[in-house]
Amino acid sequence: MAHHAVNPPATGASLTIPARLWQQLHAHLFPGDHAAHGAVLLAGWTDGPRGLRLLARELIPARDHIDYQPGTTGYHALSAAFVRDNILRARDEHLAYIPVHNHGGTTRVQFSPTDLASHERGYPTLTQISDTPICGLVLTPQAAAGDLWHPDGTRTDLAEVVIPANNLLRLRPQPTAPSASDTSHASYDRQVRIFGDLGQRTFQAMRVAVIGLGGVGNLITEYLARLGIGHLILVDDDLVDETNLPRLSGATASDVGHPKTALASRLARQAQPTITITSLTERVEQTHVQAELRQCDWLFLAADGAAARHFTNAAVQQYLIPATQAGVKIPVRDGTVGQIHAVTRLLLPGTGCLWCDGLINPTDLAIDMHAPADRAAAHYVPGTPAASVLPLNALAAAEAVSHFMHAVSCLHDDDLDHAGVLHRPRTRTRDLINSRTHPDCRWCAPQKQFALGDRPTTNVASS
Repeated sequence: MAHHAVNPPATGASLTIPARLWQQLHAHLFPGDHAAHGAVLLAGWTDGPRGLRLLARELIPARDHIDYQPGTTGYHALSAAFVRDNILRARDEHLAYIPVHNHGGTTRVQFSPTDLASHERGYPTLTQISDTPICGLVLTPQAAAGDLWHPDGTRTDLAEVVIPANNLLRLRPQPTAPSASDTSHASYDRQVRIFGDLGQRTFQAMRVAVIGLGGVGNLITEYLARLGIGHLILVDDDLVDETNLPRLSGATASDVGHPKTALASRLARQAQPTITITSLTERVEQTHVQAELRQCDWLFLAADGAAARHFTNAAVQQYLIPATQAGVKIPVRDGTVGQIHAVTRLLLPGTGCLWCDGLINPTDLAIDMHAPADRAAAHYVPGTPAASVLPLNALAAAEAVSHFMHAVSCLHDDDLDHAGVLHRPRTRTRDLINSRTHPDCRWCAPQKQFALGDRPTTNVASS
């Protein structure tokens, strides 16, 4: 069982490395020989809630003694040919160039004077060649430091490296120090005993979206607010219907006809009066709603629509934001109840994709993208309302938020366990479900939309 320091989100520029890429980079830099190794990451980028976010897209390991060799002014350096080939790729594909090497130690790291002198000699020229960000990165197994140079000539420290795995890892030059006792957190005393002061501070600093505020999303909203999440983005264009009342927590007859976002906002503020809420009574295909999702640290998908699934999946793969899908299916045919499923599916960048799992129907997505009248006309056979009941919704919501809180506070035993969970209440059984990825997927495969962020797509190599 790995032990990771819990670091709250840091203000400033960050680098997100998908779990699969981090596993490869870690194996290359730390094979157990305690020697120096090097590599290059190529990355897209986007603006995040706390600063520029670099999005690692491709790892190019440097071969020992060929691409990474003893230098003339330092211990080891990337060869001129290796730097030339990859800075030209960064320029041609409009990607950030991130040279990486390792140091000894475990939980603390910093650049040596030789490293910094090397950056000052070389990086101004490299930024002129690529016209993209350049970020020197030094790593130990549990710490990271970055020296970020911008095309305009400015230079900043990288605030953190984020790895969205089964545990949501945040690496810094040194672990964050716990704060002195804070009486404002007295109400969270029982939670702090599990997550620690830093875990609770992490919840408070996070922006989390809930997409779909029906029976499952309504409960997820309340659980997140009671957990202490600082900022919730609530997305649903639907109104409360009389038939919703038995399965919407906190709903009364006076809520009928009003937006589900209003009910969810009230529920969240009752749980945590100081919470910040962005309420969006709109569909997720609106561009400004998608922009809000891209400013989040985690997404919860609790809507069945194809458009909601598609745009959530796009945020996961193109912007490297982890997500959890949660839902319940109660099949009823001719009065006979079939096998009931309560599912939570972990959507991690590059390892969990709703397109690859066959969970987005292209025809339904095309219909979903039309105006309301056109969508209604397309469904020329009226649908039958699905069966739903609060305790089953609670099963999926609790599983989803339980996984999230363990991930944020780094309490999962295994960083690489990316499986979802499928409950079958009728048989009292529980199975793990693993997502598939397809090498040609437009969203999760390398060389496609994966980790591009907002960078222009005109120069992306097609494959």
